[in-house]
Amino acid sequence: MRLPESIPLMGYIPGETFLHRLDPRVKLVAFVLVSAGALLANTAAGVALAAGLLIGLAGICSAGWRIWLAGLLRFAWMLGIVAVVNVVFNASGRPVFLGGRELPFSVEGLQSAGILTFRVAALIVASMVLMFTTTPTELTRGLQRLAAPLKRLGVPCDEIALIVVLALRFIPMLQEELRTTIDAQKARGIDLGAGGLVFRAGSLVSVLVPALIGALRRGDLLAVAMAARGYRPGIPRSEYRPLRCTHVDVIALACSILFFLCQMLVFR
Repeated sequence: MRLPESIPLMGYIPGETFLHRLDPRVKLVAFVLVSAGALLANTAAGVALAAGLLIGLAGICSAGWRIWLAGLLRFAWMLGIVAVVNVVFNASGRPVFLGGRELPFSVEGLQSAGILTFRVAALIVASMVLMFTTTPTELTRGLQRLAAPLKRLGVPCDEIALIVVLALRFIPMLQEELRTTIDAQKARGIDLGAGGLVFRAGSLVSVLVPALIGALRRGDLLAVAMAARGYRPGIPRSEYRPLRCTHVDVIALACSILFFLCQMLVFR
């Protein structure tokens, strides 16, 4: 099995690290603080601090370098676009010379592109750490608990949380459905990569339509299963394992707050 296809996009990876054991509410708040701190990184010291923290978190979650490489390669096109756009549209400033020849971009443009590309990459890495170490169910429970005060305003937090967890669970299912459909079409002799652009675009119909039908079929079966198990919207539900914060959660939250304050007040 080829590695990039065997890894669900932002899928959960089982593990026994302390990141896996953290309370999902703490992980969500820490994710926001770390992401905000990375976005505030504007100096060499701030970038170094954010990079060190994210590299440490990536190593702790024990996903393996192959999984990280396959996951980051999926966003390489986005990072490339961000870098190129900033270099091209920020050409004012000191010109760059290479071998005595002036290049059509500036030092400030390269610095701006590097910082902004790092910020986008930091957001991607932080989100991957969160998704690698948190199951969709835990993530939804954390969102539901954090949004509980909105119930007083009439916001259906439980139903929204259910929609989120179902959407997250359907991402790997849709990937599997697409792979199965592509393999089935290849077994029938259809070469999806042959021909011109128009022909290949038409060939996608033979993949997207069966995959869409399969996804709708799965959704219908899920709705029948939920109804058979007595699910009713708006009815309070009990929890098998209630969420509880420990001293490790407090330390992790304090470190996240400290990182954010350092980026906002010290390394600006």
